[in-house]
Amino acid sequence: MRQLFSKLTVLVLAIAVAGCASHSEQQAEQAEAAANKAQEAAARAEESATKALDASTKAIEAADRATRAVEEATREINRVADHLEQMERDREAAIHRRRVSHVTKSATEAASASASANSSGAPAAEASASPGGSAAASATSDGVTTSAVAPAPGATAPPSRK
Repeated sequence: MRQLFSKLTVLVLAIAVAGCASHSEQQAEQAEAAANKAQEAAARAEESATKALDASTKAIEAADRATRAVEEATREINRVADHLEQMERDREAAIHRRRVSHVTKSATEAASASASANSSGAPAAEASASPGGSAAASATSDGVTTSAVAPAPGATAPPSRK
């Protein structure tokens, strides 16, 4: 029986060793498959990183183009604003010229009427002073009194047109 036990023990050990060997082979195959999967995943990750780098480069280029477009739009807005301001200054100057021209025209007409009234012998009416300027009144040959407003003292009037 002793021999039987020793043969049986050897047989059990042989089966155990064989089982362990096949188990180790399975683990080695599983480890190799996992390594292949990890390598494939790394390759996909590297490809994704390359695509992300390309996308970020394109985004930077687009941002640069957008910045240049904003700068160009700002220059155009400033140019238009300057033009509008110049138009406003020109309009105000034209309004001022028309006002001065109107006053000058009235004064010239009054002076002309006064001169014709004085030359015809009709008496001239007295001039009355107002705080914003002086008013001149004259009687024309037909008895109609005209009035003209002269520029305030110290103001410059454009030369009369004759």
